[in-house]
Amino acid sequence: MHTSQIPFLLLALCGLLQPAAVQAQSRSVTAKIILESPSPSCSFMLGSDLNYGTAEKPGTGSGSVTINATTGSRSASGVTVSGSSSVGQVRLTGSNVSTYTVSRTFPSSLTYSTHSLSFSGTWAHSTRSTSGYGSISGGSYSGTAGGAGSSFSRYFRFGGQVSGISLADGSGSYEGTISTSAVCN
Repeated sequence: MHTSQIPFLLLALCGLLQPAAVQAQSRSVTAKIILESPSPSCSFMLGSDLNYGTAEKPGTGSGSVTINATTGSRSASGVTVSGSSSVGQVRLTGSNVSTYTVSRTFPSSLTYSTHSLSFSGTWAHSTRSTSGYGSISGGSYSGTAGGAGSSFSRYFRFGGQVSGISLADGSGSYEGTISTSAVCN
């Protein structure tokens, strides 16, 4: 190696040993949260089916059996009834609900095989399961609840009159379906 090349190599080695130039780096990070109002929800729970008990068909004429949706009491005209009876009842429960609307559809008759009896339904509502029922007219009922962060229960009873019971009607269990639905906001 030539002596003239030594200073050049020393300068080159010194350049390699020097620290590299520092470069500053930055990056921002976004913090994010999405807030939503609590979603209202509600559902029905069956309390009991509407049960008129057993009616003995009259020898002549026709009769009827009535269950009062407000009081739950049973009465009969022209027929003798026996066995236990009960109002139909559902409970609407929910959370985060401000307003609700319950709708119902009554059948026009109760049927057995090819036989049918006239049915005229009634219904009532309360905030308690066993008392305080008020009669509802029409096919829907609207009410209020506590809104966001609260839960609620409302009770709906179903009754009405089965009429046209005569000796000509077939012996058996006559049935129909009462439909309910709810919209909760």
